[in-house]
Amino acid sequence: MQSLNIIGAGRLGKTLGRLWQENGVLRVQSIYNRSLESGRAASRFIGAGNAAESLAAMPAADLWPISCIDSEIGVFAQQLAASDLIDHSTLVFHCSGALSSEVLKALKPALTASAHPVHSFAKPETSLETFAGTSVAIEGDPRAGQILSAAFAAIGGEILNIDPSNKSLYHAGSVIASNYLTTLMDLSLQSFAAAGIERDRALRLLAPIVSQTLQNNMTLGPEKSLTGPIARGDIATVSAQVESLAAVDSQLALCYRHLGLACVELARRGPLSDESAAKLIELLSEPTR
Repeated sequence: MQSLNIIGAGRLGKTLGRLWQENGVLRVQSIYNRSLESGRAASRFIGAGNAAESLAAMPAADLWPISCIDSEIGVFAQQLAASDLIDHSTLVFHCSGALSSEVLKALKPALTASAHPVHSFAKPETSLETFAGTSVAIEGDPRAGQILSAAFAAIGGEILNIDPSNKSLYHAGSVIASNYLTTLMDLSLQSFAAAGIERDRALRLLAPIVSQTLQNNMTLGPEKSLTGPIARGDIATVSAQVESLAAVDSQLALCYRHLGLACVELARRGPLSDESAAKLIELLSEPTR
C-alpha cells in the first residue's frame, strides 16, 4: 500500500485521509497542520498517521496532498521542492478547485496534479457517509492522473478530467451552486425574519419546498423547474416584493433585483412573453429607492 503524507489535514484532508486509510487504499503516515495539536486531532480522526512539528520533520512518502488554503499551496510547494523528501516518482497534488496543477511546477520532476472533490466538507463525520458519488475534477501529469483516479474511485469518487485552462470557470460553477445557494438561504431567512417569522419556523417552512426545488432541477432541469411570479410574468407581485424588501434592507432588494434579472432570462426560455420580459427587466433594473 502506498504511503500518504498530508499537508493541511482540515475538514477535507482528514476526511479523505480516513476514507483512504479505512478502505485500505493509501496508508496515512504523517500529518502537518498549523499547530501540533490540530495535527494530533486530525490523526485521531483518521485513526492513523503521526503529527509532525514541521515539514522537515516528515518522512518521505509516495503521495503528498496539499489541502491548505489556496494562497499557501505555492508556498508549501516551494518548501517541499527545497527538501530532500521527494524525487521523480513522488506524487504531489493539491485539492483547490480554483488553481491548476501549474502552481506546483517548482516540484518538477516529481509528478504533480490537482484533484478537486465537488463536495461540501462542512462536517467531516457526515462526509464520510456521503462522499460516495462525489465528482472529482482531476488534471495534471498523465501518470499522476491515473494514480489519483484509481485512489478516488476506490472511495466512491466519480472522475472528471478537466482542462486546466478552464479550472476557474469550472470552480465558479461549483461556487455558484454551493456557496451561493447557502447565501440565498440566508437571504431568504432574513426576509422571513423581517416578516416576523422565527428562524426555526422559517427553516421548517423552507425544507420541503427547497428539497423539492432541488429535486426538480436535478430531474427536469432549470428551464422546467422555474416557478413563481417572474416565471408567470406577474409584474405587480414582483413590484410589490421589491418595494417591501427595499423598505427593510436595500441589500436584500438589490439581491432580489439582480437575481430576478437572471430569472427573467431563464423564464424567456419557457413561456414568458417578450412583452412581459421587457417590463420585468425595466422594473428590476431600476435603482432601489
